Amino acid sequence: MVLDRLNGKWWEGVLVVPGVARNAVDMIFATAAINLAALAVPIVLMQVYDRIIPNQSGATLVWLVAGCAVAILIDTVVRWARGVMGGWMGARFEHLVGSEAVDRILNCRIEVFESHGIGVHLDRLGTVGTLKGFYIGQLFLSALDLPFAALYFGAIAYVGGHMALFPLVIAGLFVVVIAYARTRFRAARDGEHTINDRRYNFIIETLAGIHLVKAQTMEEQMLRRYERLQGAAAEANMSVGFWGTIPVNAGMTLSQITMFGMMLLGTVEVIHGDLTVGGMSACVMLAGRALQPVQSAIGLWFRFSDATLARRRLADIAGLDPDGSPDRPAFPIDIQGAVELRDVVFRYRPELPPVVDAVSLRIPPESVVAITGAGACGTTTLLHLIMGRLKPQSGRVLIDDYDIAEWDHTDLRGRIDYVAPSGTLFKGTILDNIAMFDPTMHGAALAAAAMLGLDEPVGLLPLGYETMVDNQASNFLPSGLVQRICIARSLVTRPRVLLFDKTSSSMDHESEEVFLWLLSKLKGRCTIVLVASQPRWLELADEVYVMAGGRLHRVETSRDEGDADG
Repeated sequence: MVLDRLNGKWWEGVLVVPGVARNAVDMIFATAAINLAALAVPIVLMQVYDRIIPNQSGATLVWLVAGCAVAILIDTVVRWARGVMGGWMGARFEHLVGSEAVDRILNCRIEVFESHGIGVHLDRLGTVGTLKGFYIGQLFLSALDLPFAALYFGAIAYVGGHMALFPLVIAGLFVVVIAYARTRFRAARDGEHTINDRRYNFIIETLAGIHLVKAQTMEEQMLRRYERLQGAAAEANMSVGFWGTIPVNAGMTLSQITMFGMMLLGTVEVIHGDLTVGGMSACVMLAGRALQPVQSAIGLWFRFSDATLARRRLADIAGLDPDGSPDRPAFPIDIQGAVELRDVVFRYRPELPPVVDAVSLRIPPESVVAITGAGACGTTTLLHLIMGRLKPQSGRVLIDDYDIAEWDHTDLRGRIDYVAPSGTLFKGTILDNIAMFDPTMHGAALAAAAMLGLDEPVGLLPLGYETMVDNQASNFLPSGLVQRICIARSLVTRPRVLLFDKTSSSMDHESEEVFLWLLSKLKGRCTIVLVASQPRWLELADEVYVMAGGRLHRVETSRDEGDADG
């Protein structure tokens, strides 16, 4: 997998770049052509000063200018081609790594996902662009020029002799400055990421709960908290910005010192008759050109801390505990829908009491079981255990006598479906939301919608099922209608087990009646586990349980009394 390969040696990340092996020869030839063409201007300048002007040779000048123009044109075209090639590989790299990172997040265990704030996950995903810039960005392309710096230093030594030592000393000084700045930059960047994680988490939590913030008039308190976080983030950003500009500023300063120093040394050599004016001009230009790949390579090394941090954060994504178990056998395709829990214990943290404590329950296929309980009694956790979304610390969860722990339970998706207490819609049309954004499921989606009586209320909307909605749809759609849309979505794949978690709590009277009718139709066709407290829902159940203290207690119903009398 791509993320796993990025966790190896840092240079192995280059091999992840799509097409890098196929295009390596082209990139090397392009780099060679660019650097050889760059010699044209210094050579022409030296010839102009030393031969053309003293001999007043206009014809030779024309040919030199023409040759120089061709070299500049080749340099421009090859640079453009190399940039396009690098841009294509960078875009492919970002798409490949970003897609796998999102896949790892979407398919990790829910308790692992929730152990980190959403802002942490967003910040981790943002590091993909950093790695793209490191492995195939402009800095990387410029670093390909580094071996050719020896060509320019050799040319300076050939023309100016010992003058080649001066830009080498400047390059060494540049390395010392950047080495110090790099240490400070890395520390500042670590602090910046830490405070930004906290800031992003706060923003997401506050905006997600904006209705509560306004209802409780907490705007002032939230603003004060954000100001403190933003102040700390501003200090961290300022430190990162200061140290991050050192390579550019130091590079510009040392480049000017190099040009001035080469000009000064060259002037002395010209006065002593050891160098021509053209040779001095060529050495000045070659010195500036020689330092460019050196500065780019050192800049890449300076930013290596960013790449290291990015790789570490992507490693955190790669290390998320996956929801599925691809190394285990696939779950059987056909299931009847029998559910059994055997002495299941689950707690969210080792130091906390169990939310589910030694629960044993057997639900026959195509039966209806209702579970009721007061407050946060653990019913939602119990449903998540049934569908394999949570792993019990002890005990077993079986579907049709198949232990979920021994099979890849992700194959149960579509055959066991869960409906939350409040509906959630995603940005798209109503039909897209019911069909789960799968065009091949549109027919089944419309059939499920008709079962929920959605044709009439949705038909009153201007665009019907093509009406655009998002997670704020409850602002213009009744909550009961949103919930019915979500129930229709759960029916599209015709699951064998349906888990309804206080589904009727956000429904209006009309939606409740439709839902009650639906349950009566589904009874005997699939297994239903219903978390509810209303007597009307409990009357539909074959068995009723009360959950309290993490345990299930069976409740005697009127049906049991009738069976006893019979």
